[in-house]
Amino acid sequence: MKKTKEIIVVSLILFILVSIFFWKAATLQELIVTPDININDTFNINYAYKNFLSESLKQKKSFLWTTDINCGYPIHAEGQGGFFYPINLLLFSILPSYIAFNYSIILVFFLTGIFTYLYLRLLNLSKIASIFSAISFMFSGFFVLHVRHLNIIQVASWLPLLFYLIEKYFITNRTIFIILAGVIFGFQILAGHPQIAYYSFIAITFYLLFGIFRKKRLISILLVIFAIGIIGIGLSAMQLIPTIELAKLSGRAISSEIVKGLSDFFPYHFKNLILFLLPFHYGNMIDGTCLLPHQGIIFWENLFYVGIFPLIFMLIGLILIFKKEKHIKIYLFLIIGALLVAMHKVLFLSNIFNNIIPGFKYFRVHQRILLIAVFSICIVAGFGFDYLFKKLSKKIRWLLLFFILIIIWDLFKFGIKQNPTYDINKWLSEPESAELLKFDEDIFRIENLSQNLQQWIFKECKGFTYGMKPYLLTKDFLIPNSNMIYHISTVRGSTILLSKRHIEFNDLGFNEIKVNKNSEKKSVYTSFSFKAAKLFGMRNCKYIISEYLIKSKYLIERNIGKKSFNLYENTQFIPRTYIVPKAKIINDENKILEFIQSDQFNPLKKVILEEDTDFGSNSTEGSEAKITKYENTEVVINTKNTNDGFLVLSDTYYHGWKCFVDDKEEKILRANYLFRAIPLTKGNHVVKYLYKPKSFEIGRNITIITIVLVIASLIFLKRARRQS
Repeated sequence: MKKTKEIIVVSLILFILVSIFFWKAATLQELIVTPDININDTFNINYAYKNFLSESLKQKKSFLWTTDINCGYPIHAEGQGGFFYPINLLLFSILPSYIAFNYSIILVFFLTGIFTYLYLRLLNLSKIASIFSAISFMFSGFFVLHVRHLNIIQVASWLPLLFYLIEKYFITNRTIFIILAGVIFGFQILAGHPQIAYYSFIAITFYLLFGIFRKKRLISILLVIFAIGIIGIGLSAMQLIPTIELAKLSGRAISSEIVKGLSDFFPYHFKNLILFLLPFHYGNMIDGTCLLPHQGIIFWENLFYVGIFPLIFMLIGLILIFKKEKHIKIYLFLIIGALLVAMHKVLFLSNIFNNIIPGFKYFRVHQRILLIAVFSICIVAGFGFDYLFKKLSKKIRWLLLFFILIIIWDLFKFGIKQNPTYDINKWLSEPESAELLKFDEDIFRIENLSQNLQQWIFKECKGFTYGMKPYLLTKDFLIPNSNMIYHISTVRGSTILLSKRHIEFNDLGFNEIKVNKNSEKKSVYTSFSFKAAKLFGMRNCKYIISEYLIKSKYLIERNIGKKSFNLYENTQFIPRTYIVPKAKIINDENKILEFIQSDQFNPLKKVILEEDTDFGSNSTEGSEAKITKYENTEVVINTKNTNDGFLVLSDTYYHGWKCFVDDKEEKILRANYLFRAIPLTKGNHVVKYLYKPKSFEIGRNITIITIVLVIASLIFLKRARRQS
């Protein structure tokens, strides 16, 4: 009862602190909309994905595929959305998206704090020392500055609980805690950022291996590590297997050159260590003085501030009780190890780590592993704080409360303005561009040319100096993936895993768009060639939204009145689905791209296929194809064929899609490098596309089996304990 009361009181304290830190979000006055320098991952990706999940759950629709980005995309397989993460499923199925979004962020900070507190109490630290470390970790730079990457901090929030469960195993030798650790590892994978889950697993692996010095047998430890990994992978198989399938098609998997340099992307340098003491040594995002990414420092990726006093108490712990306390040795090892990994490039360790550590070469921005260092620093600081607390007489122990107040003041001063908020109704209101586009009842996609807009706003407005109102301007450009919120489809998307073919096709189009500066009029406009119009038109792109003026006879200006954006209609627009009489067979990918760009290719007269066929006719004039149902995982098309031909659908060709013509399954052919086509005979037909990926079905079955086995194991262990 006493322990329960303690947890309730501490939980209340930590929740109040988080609510104060995010008071406008907690009271639902405003939405957390933290922008980056160049983009806004908070809104354009994290909120957009979570809103998509929320709508799908409430409408009881599948969220495995979206039609709104990348000409159709396996959004669940990409993983960033964390669609099967239990907390996301709970919050976004019950609450409106904006409430669930705000409170999912608040919940991350709260869980991080309470899990850290419980772990330190398990290590026999005093309540006051445990609170000190919990506050230091939960409000550290890693969490505060990665609010823009909600999936990252959702994964990271479970790290202290993993350590808690493993420590419980060491103390009690009960298997139940290993099973629960496996479940938590599964939660981490499902939350949507495998890199942080990967680092967490490495950290607990070394923590377990140090069990050798606690009289644990090596074989037992290795079995425990294996069990945690297998349980976590089994529970998250419905996410992992589709992600692996998509990753094999992505640029990271196919291009050895991309993979070779990926782990060195934005390396961590010795000069960045000063940020542990002086967080704004290289400037601050709040006032726009921070260095830009191309200058070698990503503000939110390089700053791991925990406060000055935690560092002082860490030194006290290392100096005064290093020999007495066995745990400090493993934390020091984790700190040094994390620093070596973070600075692998400057220490010339890249090749060693890429070749020795499985999976290392597939991740970028490896300084994120300093999450482990920050956690370890806060734990050792707790030991140092606790040492002083117990050495001081009871009469003056209360003075240590001032250190807690100081660390709260310091971390709040550091981070409370790093995540701006804005009026919920104004930020979520439909932008003028979306309203204008919805007057067109056709099925179409758009493209936006606004790559430099947000960086311009960031520079001109000196970061967040003038609040978030200037950043509202970006909404009109429907920057991917914010377009999903308004149900307007885009040609491209902002995604981590994108197929090599998509990347190449995107490059073809953008290589034909030229930016020209007119020094006399001080204006910038782009030239848009016929080839560009054709390539975008092939992807069903009817409108271009641009921050610049575009001079092109292939685009028609559609702005009505004075707008903050420029809207153009593409004269080379091609419908989402259409019928062509003939096919040209080309098996070589490079030759396909060459032919697509040539004047010989008219996509309305001929389709490019990669499999031999003699099907077709000389003309399908008068044929019709009408989409009667268009949802994320189901498309129904009614056709009227005047002759044999091919039905082309400019949606992404991808494993898992099945096609039925008049209820008979028909093989889907890869068309025009990216899309789908099927042969259709003369006459009227009903064509139905369904998305039923085997990768998800296999993963789901593995997950279900794992859940059953975990529950059965827990029941068995509980009964066995009662009997004993």
